[in-house]
Amino acid sequence: MNFIKAIVLGFIAGAIATVTIHEVISWLFLNYWTGWDRPSWNMEPVSNSLYPDLVMPQIASDAFWGGLWGSLFGLILGARPEGMMTIRGAILGIFLPALIGVFIAIPFLTGRFPPFFGGDVSKLIPVLVILAGWGAMTAWLYGLFRYCRLP
Repeated sequence: MNFIKAIVLGFIAGAIATVTIHEVISWLFLNYWTGWDRPSWNMEPVSNSLYPDLVMPQIASDAFWGGLWGSLFGLILGARPEGMMTIRGAILGIFLPALIGVFIAIPFLTGRFPPFFGGDVSKLIPVLVILAGWGAMTAWLYGLFRYCRLP
């Protein structure tokens, strides 16, 4: 039962962190950083590579993928999250969704951009900061949901 609870609470924490802190930091980079062009809270319809006929708003797609990464966080952080959850979450956010997901997997699976954005620092730094913030918030929320109190 703890295994399922960790997955569900991690999914919820990841989805909430995506539509809040992930998008706020993205908005800050969009408005105050040269070279970052990803709009925040984007409602443009996108199709899924697995199900091309399924079209949904970009923010819903982002929340879903954030929830899946959050489920993995729930499994990694475990049934009894202890310690510095925000630091652990930020580190996980940099290594899992940023390094493995955005910098390596998405370029090879979709071909939309080169791995590591071809070394473009104006894109690398925002991704690292956004996903570190997302990871910190996801871990913090997961600890809050797991204990029903501030971690």
